Amino acid sequence: MTTPLRPCIFAVTLKIEILQTMVEPVTKEYLWNRSACPALFDELHLVDNLSAQVLISPQSKDKWLVTGSLSGVQLLTCVRSLDLFNRPFETDLAIEVERTQRVAKQEMSDEDEEVFRFLIPIVQSEVDISECVRQLVLLQEPLNPMKNPDEEFICPSTESSDEPTEDLRWEKLKALKRKMENSNRS
Repeated sequence: MTTPLRPCIFAVTLKIEILQTMVEPVTKEYLWNRSACPALFDELHLVDNLSAQVLISPQSKDKWLVTGSLSGVQLLTCVRSLDLFNRPFETDLAIEVERTQRVAKQEMSDEDEEVFRFLIPIVQSEVDISECVRQLVLLQEPLNPMKNPDEEFICPSTESSDEPTEDLRWEKLKALKRKMENSNRS
């Protein structure tokens, strides 16, 4: 399935440069900060920078394979304590880029679960990977994030005394129950 690129609200996006003259694999490091795409950073709860270490390998004249890793830190809410905490992550990245005359603008295909495929116009020298970054970060995020998953959770007590306090609403319900029982006996 080919899906159109989901554009970032702002003009600057997460791009990887693809050189037409590349004949040997090239290792590159990319570092994006919040100004690259503020809406994406907010959606993914990213703090600080997002970095990618990639190896760009030419497969043919107009086809490249980009492999490597993507890492950053997310600010998540603990499901047990509701505290915010920083959770570092690192996930694998695999992108196939093909330059072709068949497309007028960049298209992404995510049919393969392992490799994102991008078709870019023949005149384009970079690929915007914002959407695949969004998907990769969302997929690695835990369903139930916990601040300290290996520690036993002890709920902090909100009461200062050890005596249980009676909820006044229970007394009203008990009185209503007694009243209904007495009216049924008569």
